[in-house]
Amino acid sequence: MIAIVAALDAELSALERKARARRFPSPPWPVMSEGTLAGAQVLLVRTGMGRARAQEATAVLIRRCKPEAILSIGFAGSVVGELRAGHLVIARQVYALEEPPDEGPLAAPNPLACDPAMVELAVAAARQRRLAFREGASLTVPQVVSQPEVKQRIGDSLSVEVVEMESYWVGRVAADRGIPFLIVRAVLDEASDRLPDLANVIDESGAVVRDRALGQFLSRPRAAPVLIRLAARGRRASQRLAVFAEAFLDAFGASHSPGRQQ
Repeated sequence: MIAIVAALDAELSALERKARARRFPSPPWPVMSEGTLAGAQVLLVRTGMGRARAQEATAVLIRRCKPEAILSIGFAGSVVGELRAGHLVIARQVYALEEPPDEGPLAAPNPLACDPAMVELAVAAARQRRLAFREGASLTVPQVVSQPEVKQRIGDSLSVEVVEMESYWVGRVAADRGIPFLIVRAVLDEASDRLPDLANVIDESGAVVRDRALGQFLSRPRAAPVLIRLAARGRRASQRLAVFAEAFLDAFGASHSPGRQQ
C-alpha cells in the first residue's frame, strides 16, 4: 500500500473525498485515513507542520503500517517566476535549510534523491491528465517564506523551484528505512506574492483553527482579499493534487502488477 503524506487538512481534503477515505478512530496523531484510489488501497496521513512533526509522523507511519512507498504532497511557494498557482512540481531531489533563508549565505548541500522510477511514473501521470507541471527540486525550510524578496533570493541562489516545510524530513526518514519516496508539490503562492501572517490560523497538527481564522479575518479587513484568494487557490491546488495522485496510483499499480513485462 502507498501512503500519501501531507502536513495540512487542506492539502488532503480533495484526496479524502476522491478516495472516500475513513479516518482511523485512534490514535489521535498522526491523523490517518484509508480509502480506495485507482482501485487500490491508499493511506492518507496528516503530519502537522514542520520538521519535528514530519519526522515523527513518518516514523510512526512506517512502524505501524509498513507502506510500500511514500508520496509526500502539499502546497508550496514558488521561487521562480515561470511557475503559477496550481502548477505542480515533481521533485527529482529535495534540499533542506535548517536556518531561516532571509539572512546569511544560502547553501543547501547533500540533497535527497527521490526514487527515479516513481519520478518517471509521476511525469507520465501528469502528462496523461494534462496537468501543468515542471520537474525540478524542492527546498524544505524551517518557516514560511512570505516575502517576495526572500523568494527571489532563494531562486537566485539555489537550483530549486519551490519552498515548503516538510518534504525533506519525510524523505529523510523514508530513505533511512529503505522506503522509496516521491515529492510532488502544488504551487499556492507565486514568487511575487506576499503572504499574510497565518501562524495563528493553523495549529501544529495541521488543522485550521476556525475561531482564530475568523478573528484574523475580522481584525485585518485589508488582508481579506488576499486570504480569500489563497483559500480559492488552496481548493484548486488540492483538487489538482487529487487528480494527479489518482493517475499516479493507477500507473504505479500497473507497473507493479505481476503480469507486467519487465
